[in-house]
Amino acid sequence: MDLLNYTFFYLLAAVLVFQGTHAFGEISEPMGVVPEEVAQAPDKARIWGGLLAGYGYMSLLAALLSHGWVGLQPLLAGMMALGLGLMAAYGFYLIFFSRKVEYRGAPSPTANHDSH
Repeated sequence: MDLLNYTFFYLLAAVLVFQGTHAFGEISEPMGVVPEEVAQAPDKARIWGGLLAGYGYMSLLAALLSHGWVGLQPLLAGMMALGLGLMAAYGFYLIFFSRKVEYRGAPSPTANHDSH
């Protein structure tokens, strides 16, 4: 495996770790990036977060070990494909199934648009 492939592999693993830890921790310690009206399913977010971060850490470990054990290098191409598939599945989940808007509270009063 050449240096360019390692670079992309490490970048993908880092994105998986960062996205997974964000999804896992957003429920317990919100960072304010999700509006209050958007409801999230905390159990599903924790499952996705744990899956993404766990696979990212496993990918990092496999890549680091493959520098010493050359026999692991052919495994990295499949791991990269699976990591990209996980990112695509997580993106599909986020867009279509993850969060829904629930308007809470009283509706705002209508604005008076008189020109008088």
